[in-house]
Amino acid sequence: MRYVSKKILIVDDESDMHDLLKTYLSRIEGVEIVSALSGEEGVKKYKELYEKREEPVLVVMDLNLSGRDEIDAIDLHKEGLDEMLDGVRATEQILKINPAANIWGYTAWFDTEWAEKLKSKGAKKIFGRTTPFKEFAKMVEKFLMEIE
Repeated sequence: MRYVSKKILIVDDESDMHDLLKTYLSRIEGVEIVSALSGEEGVKKYKELYEKREEPVLVVMDLNLSGRDEIDAIDLHKEGLDEMLDGVRATEQILKINPAANIWGYTAWFDTEWAEKLKSKGAKKIFGRTTPFKEFAKMVEKFLMEIE
């Protein structure tokens, strides 16, 4: 199936995750991957694309966008007590720009209150990083076919 050019914005603080997702999602014909390594960068890129009427058809959002692995730093991040946007706050800001934005969580934190908060703030779906990349890409492809 051939798609009109569609952008997918990946918002994740791990460059390895971008590389893996890009490898699989780029196999979907017509898809263009846009990357953001922080919540702030994700919101900025979404806004820029939206203003040019080129908004992503899908945003793949991580929850922990702190760039840190220490549990104390992550706890501050998810409570909004650090200066960086987590996935929940980035989702809220993107939805203020475009309430119709399609945001899917793809995170190691999928089975937590934090993930539930992401969903309650507007993410359409939440997937754990235990979901194989190939399977995730198939779900994205199905989604693209449904909205065409």
